[in-house]
Amino acid sequence: MAPAIVHFLVGASLLLVLATPVAFRDERVRRAGLWLVVAGGIWGLGPDLHNVAPVFESSLRALHDSLWATAFAFHYAFDSQAVRARPLAGTAASICLFCLAVGGFETADRADPERSRLVRRLVSRLGIPVAALLAAATVGVMLAATGRFAAAAALVGVHGTLASMVLLLVAGVAGSVAVAVAVPDRHARQPVVGSLLGLQLGLVAWVLGIVLVLPLWARVVREASPPVPLVDWPSLVALAVAGALVGACVTTVRRIALPTPADR
Repeated sequence: MAPAIVHFLVGASLLLVLATPVAFRDERVRRAGLWLVVAGGIWGLGPDLHNVAPVFESSLRALHDSLWATAFAFHYAFDSQAVRARPLAGTAASICLFCLAVGGFETADRADPERSRLVRRLVSRLGIPVAALLAAATVGVMLAATGRFAAAAALVGVHGTLASMVLLLVAGVAGSVAVAVAVPDRHARQPVVGSLLGLQLGLVAWVLGIVLVLPLWARVVREASPPVPLVDWPSLVALAVAGALVGACVTTVRRIALPTPADR
């Protein structure tokens, strides 16, 4: 398993990032900053409860070893062999992530929402990394549940759990940026519209990327022999769900961080 400090800092960082757009408008959230760190850390450590629980130890251990542990700040992924083999690098990365999350939260805490337009826009961009994490987690869990995680990564020449996670995060960022750019300004704060647009982009990404480009790439570059077109239904579901979540997330964060008079 990864060091406990990694799980604690990652959980605390993710909760701070999620709370930052809300903190920009709600003083109660800003005052609860330290409690958010504590709550997020406990959230990230949740699956390790089997190490100290006096009862239900076997059930808690089963949760720890299952994909359901991903819901606890990606606990399952951080307990992979690739991360466990690099404890110092994992600890250093989690500390950097925590510092960035604290910096973003403090920016929202100190900024004047009526005057600092630049800060408001920067905070609204938090929808992109949050949506990227959601997309990467959604696609990763669905591919892992159907046994396609390693196979999908191998088609583009990526091997190992850590490398596959990085690939999913890069794809998640690219998809989130695409959705953020594609949403028209008049619908930039409407989660339903963002979700529908994200769903459409997810379907387009599946047709162009999975069905056509990926097998051709594998044939030409990797000298593999996947069928063309490559019709993989689980990946269709994964990209459709991820696209809808990304669109909803990007527009929801914008609505929270940059409210219009009608939103107040």
